[in-house]
Amino acid sequence: MTASTMDAVGSGAITDCHVHVFEDKTRYPVQVASAYEPPFSPVSTLLDAADSAGVSRFVLVQPTPYGDDLSLLKMALSSFNGRARGVGVAHACTTEEALLQMQDAGVVALRFVGMKLPDGSAMPGCVPFDALGSRLGSILRELGMHAELWAPLSETLARWTQLERTGIPVVLDHMGGFDPKLGRNHKDFQRLLALLRDGAVWVKLAICRRVSASLYDALRPFHDEMIEANSDHLLWASDFPFVRYQESMPTMSGLLAQFHRWVPDEEVAHRILTQNPARLYQFT
Repeated sequence: MTASTMDAVGSGAITDCHVHVFEDKTRYPVQVASAYEPPFSPVSTLLDAADSAGVSRFVLVQPTPYGDDLSLLKMALSSFNGRARGVGVAHACTTEEALLQMQDAGVVALRFVGMKLPDGSAMPGCVPFDALGSRLGSILRELGMHAELWAPLSETLARWTQLERTGIPVVLDHMGGFDPKLGRNHKDFQRLLALLRDGAVWVKLAICRRVSASLYDALRPFHDEMIEANSDHLLWASDFPFVRYQESMPTMSGLLAQFHRWVPDEEVAHRILTQNPARLYQFT
């Protein structure tokens, strides 16, 4: 499916709310010593996967190896003719003018990361939660942008008062980063459900980042409870092209099929796959 073909897709378009694009390093050099080896996965590879899955819209998230260089992200966004939105990165000192330029390119959110490497050090190429202070939060609020967070759920909840104070929408990557081993009754997961019920947070349903494929069935009760809590604030995401994946590689089409098996209600599925991302990511 070409970008021009996608441009004709109507309001029923399915959106994958978390994908990445990686280009040839000679064209777009990486900026940091990454925690993983960046694959070669350009726009054409993403479109091939999307064509197989029946996905028409995308949210492109800045990959960590590129640090704060958004050149590739902006190029990729321009190739989709309005059928993609971007999640970029910026620092506490980033100017409003710079953010406006990002917005003009299709960037609607900034990503902040609380994940750590196994040795406890910060994830290379990421902007930490601390950057989202009152100044940056105020600018994002004024511009109608939101914050996307990648962190263990416990870290997000520990910072929740600070995050809430910004007054901007908050989207949590990878199902909110809860630990399935702690069970559904754990206070952190119950707090996440409460935030969902209150409409205080959005969550991306990227199941492959919580458990391996062999354990998907064990994840379903968590998935069901989140949908029951508030399907109006849920988004579907694959995390294509599945970097740092240790087992057999998932596919976008396989994950979407799994979603439909778990969400047989067509109205609810349409809400999560199409209506919610259109509203949050400002698709017309």
